[in-house]
Amino acid sequence: MPHQVHERKFGRTTDQRRTMLKNLTLSVLRYERVKTTEAKAKEIRRFVDRMINLGKDGSIEARRRALGWLPEPVIVEKVWIDLAKRYPDRNSGYVRMTHLARRVGDSAPLMLLELMPSVDQTKAEPEAEEAPKRRRLSLRRGKKEEPPAAKSGARKKTTARKKTAAKEA
Repeated sequence: MPHQVHERKFGRTTDQRRTMLKNLTLSVLRYERVKTTEAKAKEIRRFVDRMINLGKDGSIEARRRALGWLPEPVIVEKVWIDLAKRYPDRNSGYVRMTHLARRVGDSAPLMLLELMPSVDQTKAEPEAEEAPKRRRLSLRRGKKEEPPAAKSGARKKTTARKKTAAKEA
């Protein structure tokens, strides 16, 4: 009896469960951002880490193992070329999990799975924030003070409208 082996069943047979896990792994690697339930997200994280580590290994045996799990060779090529080079210093933890609001129909807890940005992307973000900040509107409560010229112009327009409306009636 294998001890300490805990795998979620998801109420499905083995082949259905394996196909679902393969498809979710494929979606995370293709779109780099997937919204799914919390249980599926926690289970899928292991397989995404495993595929990226196979890509970092780079051997022909690792490629065959990845092709056995991922049904699309294009995604395997993306793992080998792009994702393996994106995380040179990281051994695991390639997926960020963010809690979302519960699903409307059955109140299932949802999570957003997304691949972590590379080291270069995180360094580029602070440079983008150095742009001049936009001025924010003041959120004062009470009457807003207008310049005297704007007040007098607004009064003239409103009186003119009232007079024309009175003439038309």
